[in-house]
Amino acid sequence: MSFGTNIYNFTQYGDDLPGLIEFVRTADELGFHNMRFLDHVVGIVAEKHGGIAQTPYTNKSYIHEAFTLIAYLAALTTRIQFVTGVLVPTQRETCLVAKQAAEIDILSGGRLRLGMGVGYNAIEFETLGADFKTRGKRFEEQISVMRAFWTQEEVSFKGQWHNIRDASLAPLPIQRPIPIWFGMGRMYAPVPTDAILARVGRLADGWLPMIQPGPEARECIRKVHDAARAAGRDPSMIGMDVSLVVGDKSKAQLIDEVRAFRDLGATYINAYFPVSSPRGEIEAMKRFRGEVIDAAA
Repeated sequence: MSFGTNIYNFTQYGDDLPGLIEFVRTADELGFHNMRFLDHVVGIVAEKHGGIAQTPYTNKSYIHEAFTLIAYLAALTTRIQFVTGVLVPTQRETCLVAKQAAEIDILSGGRLRLGMGVGYNAIEFETLGADFKTRGKRFEEQISVMRAFWTQEEVSFKGQWHNIRDASLAPLPIQRPIPIWFGMGRMYAPVPTDAILARVGRLADGWLPMIQPGPEARECIRKVHDAARAAGRDPSMIGMDVSLVVGDKSKAQLIDEVRAFRDLGATYINAYFPVSSPRGEIEAMKRFRGEVIDAAA
């Protein structure tokens, strides 16, 4: 089990790019395994759309374009893996996403993991000219197309949304294919539907659930594993990247939660530091690294 963190709070700090860069570089130097990046192409003026209930990201959130930011940070780091958490391919042209991801993988030396999801904000889809209603089925077809482009020198594909005749990407990525992990759930609704869990089992290299240790989490994992076996896949090959809210919890409490996630079968733990500044993020990350990670090993 490895530990990572994220830049989610930086949406609240304004346009502090130097602070964000320092945070990511410090995580790299401290030996954190991965860093998660948000993806929202546009910000919604929530009060003009009935509030867009339960969305934490609006036109007031500072969110850099994920692929561009990761490409920049790849040149400033050496070890840390970059994770989109999560990218919404159903709002984009599939072959372009495949090309951009392949280029990031090359520039970073194979340090990309694509966390992807179907999206939840219909206004964003409308703004980007994408169909919200068909996003689930299109998402599944996109997965097949991208994996083909990352592993084959000649691609032909006929589907509902894609008609590809003898095309290819060059250069191909280092990872063939680039790992695709499915993101799902929200803080207020962490348990995914059965259909989403089945999709993980059938198609994903891993998943990024919001579930916490307990009976509900174990039931979700069982459903994923059942779907994997039904699809002829080995459930043990499907990774799980979970979230741990650090906050003001005691060292003992955090160690207990880390061990509970390990017992649940987590591959990665994404530590979330709810603080109020870039400097606070860095200090919280250092404390977590020194007080919790080594002790919980």
